[in-house]
Amino acid sequence: MISNLNLNKITYIYELPYAERKEFCSIMDMNDKWEELGGYYMKIDTATIFKLSKAPMRNHSSTDELLTLWGEQNHTILELFSILNTMQHYRAMIILKPFVDHKYHKLINQGAKSFGYLVKSETDDSLNNEVDNVIKLNTDNNERRGNNIEREDLNTLGKINEHPSIMFSSAEACTPLITYNELEQATNYWNKENILGKGGFGVVFKGIWRSTTVAIKRLEAQKGAEQQFNILEAQRQQSLRELKYLNSCRHDNILSLYGFSIGGEKPCLVYQYMINGSLEDRLQCRQGTEPLTWNFRFKIATGSARGLQFLHGMDKPLIHGDIKSANILLDQNFEPRIGDFGLAREGPLQEYTHVKVSHVHGTRPYLPDEFLRGKKFSTKVDTYSFGVVLFEIATGQRAYDNLRNHKFLKDHVENNDCPISDMADVKAGPDENNLYASLMTIGKNCVSYKAKDRPEMEQVLRKLDCVMLQEKQSTIRHSCLPTFQNEMPIRKLSILSEPYHSQQWQNIIMLCMCGIISMNSSY
Repeated sequence: MISNLNLNKITYIYELPYAERKEFCSIMDMNDKWEELGGYYMKIDTATIFKLSKAPMRNHSSTDELLTLWGEQNHTILELFSILNTMQHYRAMIILKPFVDHKYHKLINQGAKSFGYLVKSETDDSLNNEVDNVIKLNTDNNERRGNNIEREDLNTLGKINEHPSIMFSSAEACTPLITYNELEQATNYWNKENILGKGGFGVVFKGIWRSTTVAIKRLEAQKGAEQQFNILEAQRQQSLRELKYLNSCRHDNILSLYGFSIGGEKPCLVYQYMINGSLEDRLQCRQGTEPLTWNFRFKIATGSARGLQFLHGMDKPLIHGDIKSANILLDQNFEPRIGDFGLAREGPLQEYTHVKVSHVHGTRPYLPDEFLRGKKFSTKVDTYSFGVVLFEIATGQRAYDNLRNHKFLKDHVENNDCPISDMADVKAGPDENNLYASLMTIGKNCVSYKAKDRPEMEQVLRKLDCVMLQEKQSTIRHSCLPTFQNEMPIRKLSILSEPYHSQQWQNIIMLCMCGIISMNSSY
């Protein structure tokens, strides 16, 4: 009941009760006001807006589908309330009034006065004190297209453009500074034919820089963004994290940042170009691409785990915070690279501990309950997200599907009545090595309800490596299905008549480390 609603806690879009949501949708569907809300203020791309406009043909509400899409990114009712204030849509604000703190109610009567000033005057001190315990606002998840390049806080980067010293201080001057003129030439002066994607962040172009194909993100400040999200001004001070982390995290499975440009017309970031797009794109066979085979899928899973365990294994563990198939990019050999460090932050040093954060950001279908509800942020959040990615790889289904009984893939897998084998993605072809079962087994361990029951990514990688090794070893005839609880009995390896080469001994040692076989005294 509304009367029992705790207005001091964050209330998410998906928590809006049915009756109020239905009334809100009816108002916004009228005269297609939802298009202005989604396209102009929420920065939803044109293709998605067009798809949403067809909702009435499916007997759905366009506004309702828009709220579902935006709600997946953990946006709050207060954010929506502030946008409606900017739109001067006071009738819709009245519906949301019971779900925001009473101090914001005066906006309805005052008209379109500055929402940002109202919030800033009452929250600056507390936000500044909490700045080390918060995660950067995820204001735009719609840049998945265009090579899915990392997010940056655009207002802060606009300030950096005026004060280059800020950039050098934060990025430790480790990344090459590129002139704006170089990037103009690289993109044929921002030729529209070179556009890879658009979003509220700006535009991503494909370019040739120093004889190398690159992805160039040209940043453009969002109109009205500062007014709408002034409550998060303190977090914006940390918007250069991504540059810092990409400089310190050099790894074969981490997306490379080649350089940045400031001082020109607009700030730009230059990244490695990933010709095969995102894992999400390939699993959905977008643009008519061929389905991934089981071997490729397992290779991608293993490489992604390797990159993630590298982040977690640093002196100060780095938690990515937004692991999902859209943020795993594929090069020409389908080697995966983890991108989008906009929500990354350093985690605790002690095992099985967490840091408490003030705001939850990321992509909801990939986030565990202790983070969504308790705001407990640890490496186990990444482990959970990776488990959902493994389900995507194994089943070929989306992490969120509004047409399923269980909309979240994790819930769909755990509550499906059909045999688990029936969920395998038939597009992947024959599964001669039973890789599907391994992916699902490891995935289920990764999404364990309690964080302490989830493996660390180092353990996950070890299990994936064991499965890969078992597949390659024709001399080892035992099954290598992974387990995290040591359910399988330790097996002894029969002595073969032929002597082992050094590589074979290395493989046997690996299998022993995995707990798949044991060495008897004969060795």
